[in-house]
Amino acid sequence: MTSQLELTARTAFAQVLTVWRTRRGLSKKQLAASMGYHPSYISHVESLRHHPTLEFACRAEAVLASGGEIISRYEQCRQAAGEPAPTPVLRNDYEPSPMLPATLVIEEENATLAYADGWYFCRVERVVRNVGDRPVTCYPVRVDVDRYPDQPGVSRRLYAESPLQLSDLDFEAHAGDEQPEPMDVRVTRASDAYVKMVLIFGNARARFPLYPGERTRVTYAYRVPASLWGQWFQRDIRFPTRALTMSLRLPAELAAEVSAETLSYAGIKGFSPTESPGENGTVVYTLRLRELLLTSQIRLRWRFGERAPAGWGDLAA
Repeated sequence: MTSQLELTARTAFAQVLTVWRTRRGLSKKQLAASMGYHPSYISHVESLRHHPTLEFACRAEAVLASGGEIISRYEQCRQAAGEPAPTPVLRNDYEPSPMLPATLVIEEENATLAYADGWYFCRVERVVRNVGDRPVTCYPVRVDVDRYPDQPGVSRRLYAESPLQLSDLDFEAHAGDEQPEPMDVRVTRASDAYVKMVLIFGNARARFPLYPGERTRVTYAYRVPASLWGQWFQRDIRFPTRALTMSLRLPAELAAEVSAETLSYAGIKGFSPTESPGENGTVVYTLRLRELLLTSQIRLRWRFGERAPAGWGDLAA
């Protein structure tokens, strides 16, 4: 039988969940999809028909970013019910799995794309925090190219003739801040125009899982021939992301015109990149956004001005 103390604690948890869901502009269905739950489960928790669990609270915190209020209310529920404090689960076999919990938060992402000597160079840095109760042993990434996004038939023919190969990308990844460790790379799926992989929190020398409550910096970089790239640079928000900075570095002589757009709802309106002079005759276009919603897609697009030298358009168009 539920005590009055437990009922009061569960009611407070449900209220906090509803408040933060509303504040983030999410329906029950949208929150459920972001957390990996059935929509009815959210309704049952908010209407007190289901008891919240630690996993549920962690996933809700990861998506809604309540500053720990959701977890605090869960702790009150647990204590009111007389349940023991959970023990973090530690793995001994260290078998990386591509099935990640929805308890990773990207506190900050800095993504840079630069052109030089016939290549596009991409570098992504993410400060990743584990807000769950289990170690995380790998992190998914995807390299995706499309030179002709508005002409799918032309793109398919191009990449059928010149498929994207991981061995040609000079791909490398590291984890850590002061002394970053190389991360092993495992390809999970590949096609002519993209490569999906997981970055392992480990290498031949050491294993360094991301344990509950810890944060680290994941950095990866690669290059793609300009002949296989398009005039766009896109970030897909697959984990709760608090801050995103996108930078595009192009030669000033291209006289590029750069714009930003969302391909799905990002919870923001009226944004555009800023322009500033860069090193070695380049121009840097920067876009800074905060508190993006899951499944958002942010894209920078550019075209070259009339002053661009002849032949430049063939490099990235």
